[in-house]
Amino acid sequence: MHTPNPQSDLERRKRLRFVVIVLLIVGASTLSAFANPSVKTAWQYYTVTATTPQGLRSQMLQLRGDDVWGVTRWQVDWTASCRVSVDIIYTIPRHARRSAMPADLLARWDRMIVALRSHEQRHGSHAVRAGREMVQQNCRNAGGIIAKWEEQDRLYDQVTGHGRTEGAVFP
Repeated sequence: MHTPNPQSDLERRKRLRFVVIVLLIVGASTLSAFANPSVKTAWQYYTVTATTPQGLRSQMLQLRGDDVWGVTRWQVDWTASCRVSVDIIYTIPRHARRSAMPADLLARWDRMIVALRSHEQRHGSHAVRAGREMVQQNCRNAGGIIAKWEEQDRLYDQVTGHGRTEGAVFP
């Protein structure tokens, strides 16, 4: 027959309490690592209404002012305790009269929008990577990290022709 030993029960409870505390600490630090950086994204649209390739191109040139149909703006902020936040704003065109477009033009438009959205999201991924790298580096050299990922954006646009090689071209 086993007789309980109050001393060994006390030791087991202490060890169990210690293990639980360690697991809580590890879990909390893991959760904070996933929450840092915080990332906020927003999509903005400029409206086009033309129903011909030339009309669409003309409207987009007029509204955008250049031959680039979408843009991604991002900003990485951090605190003294290295809480990092990433804000990303994507801007692309939205057609307000899709039903008035001929079917073949609408299909081309939709392919371009899918490619453009994907291209812009790649720029957004650079922002998130910058934020993650800042967290990993405990916000040391934050300016250098941001400059590195801004340069990655520039090179990405250079290599893809601002998404043209990926299908973000119209007409």
